[in-house]
Amino acid sequence: MLTFKDIRTFGKFSISIPIAFTAYAGYVMFDEQLSWAGLLASLGIFFMSAGASALNQLQEISLDAKMPRTVNRPLPSGLMNKGLAVSIILFFVMAGSLCLYPFGGYAVLWGWIGLFWYNFIYTPMKTRSAFSVFPGAVVGAIPPIAGWVAAGGSILDARIHFLAFFFFLGQMPHFWLLVLKYKDQYKKAGFPVITDVLNKKQVIRINLVWFLATYISALFLPVFNMLDHRFIIWPLTISCIAMIVWTLKITMQANKDGHSTHLRKLFVYFNSFYLWVMILIYMDQI
Repeated sequence: MLTFKDIRTFGKFSISIPIAFTAYAGYVMFDEQLSWAGLLASLGIFFMSAGASALNQLQEISLDAKMPRTVNRPLPSGLMNKGLAVSIILFFVMAGSLCLYPFGGYAVLWGWIGLFWYNFIYTPMKTRSAFSVFPGAVVGAIPPIAGWVAAGGSILDARIHFLAFFFFLGQMPHFWLLVLKYKDQYKKAGFPVITDVLNKKQVIRINLVWFLATYISALFLPVFNMLDHRFIIWPLTISCIAMIVWTLKITMQANKDGHSTHLRKLFVYFNSFYLWVMILIYMDQI
């Protein structure tokens, strides 16, 4: 019997919820206040993300069956048939579209752009190139744009370009840390991986560049008038400097001994940094 846990796994709620947070960041950045309307728009992006994630699992059912980390997902495990999967996907995307509809056609359009890019640009490229992470990173930049547009912001505004760029940067090390952890499983399933082109130490060093670029870009949020209050700017500045120093230290350790524990720490702390920045963006509107 299908359970809520199975539906949660099918829609990757653990990923779709943070994605909704990035949409809310885009919304409040333009609206300059915390609001229930922004939460509704973010809920729309949550459902669109869940629909895209579910459709991705339907597209890659045979590949998921080859990897231990995904073999227990509803489709490859047999808990869900394809007909039911399609019904749930349709529910997710229709619910997302309905939540975004009150904010206008452009908001709905950006919700669908995210789905299209993820499922019909990025997903097919995953089996063809070890560098599919670059178009894949674009997926992370779309939700804040959708939130911004839903709030009434112009896509031509430089501020949303920079905010989207900030979220784009973080996707690169996020993906490649996952590849370093699960590279054997990805290769078994037939995915080209970056370690086919570069060795582990090279990937770690390149990741350092993306880490540092992300932290430095966060320091520019006040420059683009995205953060105004000093009691927000100072914690942001201190946390960015602290993360730069800590990341340099932990990367040197990982590059020296290659222990996976260092990479796990980088993954957890880096993603926590993004959550911290979003919290600061929300607090700046209070």
